[in-house]
Formats: sequence, structure tokens, C-alpha cells
Amino acid sequence: MAARSSMRVATFLSRRAITRGNRGITILTVAMMAVIYAELMFVPSLIQGATNEIQLELREYVTASIAITPSHSDLTIPDGAGLISRVRATHGVTAATATSLAGSQISFGSHTNSWPVLAVDPASYARTFMTPKTMIEGSFLDPGANDEIVLGIGVAGAGMNHVSTYGSSLQGVRVGDRVSVILSGGRTHLFTVKGIYETDLSEANTSAFITTATADRVVPSLRGRVSAIYARTKQIGDEKAVIGQLRSEDRHVTYQSWETLSSSVKDITGSFNTIKSVLNAVSLIVAAIAVFIVTYVDLVNKRRTIGIERAIGISGLAITVNYLLKAVVFAVLGILFGAALFFGGAIPLARRHPFQFPIGPVTLSVSSSELRSDAIILLAVAVIGALVPAWRAVRVRLLDAVLR
Repeated sequence: MAARSSMRVATFLSRRAITRGNRGITILTVAMMAVIYAELMFVPSLIQGATNEIQLELREYVTASIAITPSHSDLTIPDGAGLISRVRATHGVTAATATSLAGSQISFGSHTNSWPVLAVDPASYARTFMTPKTMIEGSFLDPGANDEIVLGIGVAGAGMNHVSTYGSSLQGVRVGDRVSVILSGGRTHLFTVKGIYETDLSEANTSAFITTATADRVVPSLRGRVSAIYARTKQIGDEKAVIGQLRSEDRHVTYQSWETLSSSVKDITGSFNTIKSVLNAVSLIVAAIAVFIVTYVDLVNKRRTIGIERAIGISGLAITVNYLLKAVVFAVLGILFGAALFFGGAIPLARRHPFQFPIGPVTLSVSSSELRSDAIILLAVAVIGALVPAWRAVRVRLLDAVLR
């Protein structure tokens, strides 16, 4: 009964203090909480946006949705032609392509280095990957291409602008130049550069492509051999179901979804998460200090009033809860205005003017779980920030509180 009475009194006191208190302090406190909440959401949203962009580029340029590779120490997939036909016929698969490793070393003038030279079917490769749409010079391979090769910017170098980024490249290859490729089996063959591509993902820029027809002609031992098969699913999340269907038919290959192949994303986001934790901790400390100061100043100014309230029978619990309720109200209003600021201002602005990262343009992406957790944490911090000075204030001797 006493606790319920104290709660009613605390509610009355807090409502009266908010409605009749200093409006400037109230507005500034709510504005500060709103900015802090928006900042708490901003960093995770930016990290999630960058993560989404990296994952998209991995699927578009490197792994597709599913990568199928030989098991154990095998270099090629048994019955690759039969397997890719089954993959294309599998429910949920929209496109699939096969690649063969046709060579591993490319030379131009005095420059030489090792890069994978992949034999592909241009038509199916273009349906599975977006690489053919990223040409910066020339064009991608045609199905009837003969002795032509497409190089990534990390192989070609394509001018001095990329020397610092790709110092081990051929540094200066252009469309129409002829490069020497050491093919599987040791044979050397000259290819004419048909095109140069560049993606935002540096890992995808260090490959070279020739047609499967050319590889079959210059390296007869590769005829019918498949090093890897890549499949694109209808939507993200279908990978497990597709792999389950395929695995029941063939256990001599390894099936991996893009998620299991995205270790580079985990490394990058691990660093991002460390930065996020530090920035969030600083923001929460600022929020706690701000609420503490606002509450402390209010308590100092109303010390005699609080003493009189205690003298007429208002319990210390009611007075403490009064300040806790005020902190909760400030935090809730701050969360609401902060969310409005974030969704009404930050997200639309980032869509119109995305952040330019080395991986490409990045927008903000926020999850409902992040919204909830940030709101709960900010509420807890506000309560703690108000509890400490309020609890100390009601512990002052009644006579000292009244006479000071």
C-alpha cells in the first residue's frame, strides 16, 4: 500500500515538474537524447549498409549464390556437364555457369605474375555474374571469340592511376595489346586483350577470362573438365534448400553458399563492430553524464523544497521515483524524436547522397532488433544517470536539507 501511494505521489510530482518546470532545460535535454539515439542507430546502420554492399558484390562478382567445387584433392568435378545440367534444372536456381582453370601466369613486356585464367561460356557467365557489365575498356568475350582474353584491372593495371593499388599488375596493358599466357600443361599462348573490367571489390579484379571454346582448342586436355560451378538463386535464403536438393544426388563435390565463403566480410565487419562499440560507449557515457547533471542541478536548486516535502510526509522513495520518471520521460521523448530524425532525415539523405566507400556507394540499413536494443540501453542509462544523484539527495539529513 505504501509503495502504491509513493508511486502515485511520484507520478504527480514528475508530471507537475515537467509541465511547470523550465521548458528550455526540458527541450534541450530531450534534443540531446534524440541526437544521442540517432547517433546510436547511425553507426550500426552504416556498418550494416557497408556489410550489405560487400555481400552483394561478393555474390555478383566472386561466389554467386552457391559455389560447387571438387571434393578432397580432386582438381576437377566428376561429370561436370551432367552436374551443371542438374543444377540448372533445380528449383530455385535462375542461372548457373561452369569455369575451368586454363592458366595461371600472364606476361606483358617485362612484367609477369600469376593470376587465374578462367575458361568460361560467355553467355551463361553473364547470366550468373555481373562482371561483364563492369567493362572500363573494350567489351566482354563473345561466344565466338578466338584467342581473345579479358583482364581485370588488377591484372592489366591500365595506366599509372592504378599502379599504387595494383603494384604487381602488368601496369599498362590496353585493349588490343597481346599478352602471353602459360596454360595448364606448360604451353605458352598469345592472346589479344579484348576488354578490361573493374569492380568495386578489389578481390574480384585479379582474374582473366577466355572462352571455353578457345581453351578446348589450345588445351585439349581441358576438354569437358570443370573446375567449379556457380549458381544464382531466385532470392537470398534459398541457398540451403537448393544445396539440400543437389547434395542428395551427388556427394562427390563440395557445396558452399556465399555466406560460408564470405570470410573477408567477417574480417571487415569485425573491425567495424569494434569501432561501433567504442562510439556507442562514448555516446552512452555522454547521455548518462547529461542526465546526471540535469538531475543534480535540479536537486541542488530544489534542496530546500525536497526537505519540506520530506517534512510533510512525502517519502524518499516517492522523491527518487519522481526523478526516475522524469528521466524516463526525457529518454522516451528523445527516442521518438531521434527515430523521427533518423528515418525522416538521415536515411533519405543517405539514399540521395550515399557514402562513398572503397567498396562502392553505401546507404544506411537499420534492423528492428538494433532499434529496440538501442532504445532499451538508452532508457537504462537515463535511469541510472538520474538514480545516483536522486538517491544521494534523499539520504541527506532532513534538518540539513531544510536549513541549507
